[in-house]
Amino acid sequence: MKLRNTLCLAAAFAMALGLTTPTNAQPGKINVLVVDSGSDFNHNALKPSAKANKAELNGQAKIDDDKNGYVDDVYGWNFVENNNILVNLEDTPPDYDTVLKVMEYINRMQQSGKEDFTEDEWNWLVTHYNDKKLAPWINFTGGWAHGTHCAGIIALDNKAVGMNAIRHIPTGGAPQGILKDICQAILIKLANKIRGRAVTIDDLAVSFEQMGKQYIADGEKQAEYMGSFNPRLINCSFGSENSALKQMMKQNMKRWGFSKPTEAQVQEVVNLFVEKALLPRDKAMFSKCKNALVFIAAGNSSEDLTDILSSPNDVPIENKMVIGATDRDLKLADFSCYSERVVDVAVPGVKIFATYPNQKMGYMSGTSMACPNALRMASMVLEANPKLTPIELKKILMNTVDKKDWLKGKVKSGGVINVDRAIEAAKLYKSGKTLTDSCKEANKAVPDKTNRARPSKINLKDPQIRKIYFENVF
Repeated sequence: MKLRNTLCLAAAFAMALGLTTPTNAQPGKINVLVVDSGSDFNHNALKPSAKANKAELNGQAKIDDDKNGYVDDVYGWNFVENNNILVNLEDTPPDYDTVLKVMEYINRMQQSGKEDFTEDEWNWLVTHYNDKKLAPWINFTGGWAHGTHCAGIIALDNKAVGMNAIRHIPTGGAPQGILKDICQAILIKLANKIRGRAVTIDDLAVSFEQMGKQYIADGEKQAEYMGSFNPRLINCSFGSENSALKQMMKQNMKRWGFSKPTEAQVQEVVNLFVEKALLPRDKAMFSKCKNALVFIAAGNSSEDLTDILSSPNDVPIENKMVIGATDRDLKLADFSCYSERVVDVAVPGVKIFATYPNQKMGYMSGTSMACPNALRMASMVLEANPKLTPIELKKILMNTVDKKDWLKGKVKSGGVINVDRAIEAAKLYKSGKTLTDSCKEANKAVPDKTNRARPSKINLKDPQIRKIYFENVF
């Protein structure tokens, strides 16, 4: 399951309406908003970082105590189901501990390969991974726990942040059905318009643009809600997978009268859909958060994004950073998308330990994990110099990276974030030096991080290993 890539389309049909002005500021804390599948702020490890709406926390249950249009929105709002339940703990999987152990073993393999296992351990993993009753719960848990895990990556051992969450994406739903509905709706509208003739690219452009306008209208109040938290940092570990969009668009293009669409034609239609329908929605979504640096996961489909438009990676705003994932050796993870045009930096995103709902801890891998990892580092830089603008913060992070030859041409900065160096640059800038000089001096003063001596070796030519590796990134 590739949650960062699969749930964005469903979210377009799940936005609810509302407006709020929470009174939950924590002095000295950096406001962080996690836009995801919901975060379990009842988790003991997240409580110190959770920012409560005091009026609702201390008010009456099922009463809109602060008269803001949202009932009991203590830590945020569920826009998928239009309620205050960010994570439904009644959905906790049966045999939860076994599910988490399977996911831990999968992450071990993703980090170090099969050689990290004894024969008995490997056989245990394969047996349970192929258990037809357990397998659906592994897939489900990756989505259900996704927002909680992202929040944990940001919050653990980090006193700088105060967090809220938006449930923007549903959990467990596959995108194919959603996209099929989209395409069917387009076909019906077009059929009524073109009266039997074949659909053209121009026809699709008009329909996609109409969809984009509707998405903007539907999401305006969600944008207001997000902006009301005055976030300085926003985590967005979700998006649309280009390969999935191509597959579904190709099928529907044949229904629309494109007899034998080429790969280039299919990509053209996908890019058009993203440009006209999804990116306008994304821009509207962040329109009230101009004081925030938005962190976006690059995607887990191993694609070069140079000639691809993807959502929300290509949202036309300046205050964003797109994050790729490395393994523990700081090499680009095999699943990570990349592009010197699109992806800004890379940080570790394999076998990341953090919170799971219902008081559990565990591992996940994916650009979804690299994304909050980068945000966590950014929060430490912002703590050192709270007056940094989003653009200044981005420039510091990108201009103080550890340069890596293997990332040249893969990410815009050519390296991985060096948080100690970025903090030093932020302090120098605060002291009155120019931003350029601050980064130059920090680069000289703070050395590169030491790489591990023994590289990971994962045999992705083995069909079984390849299947487990790529089906379980989030």
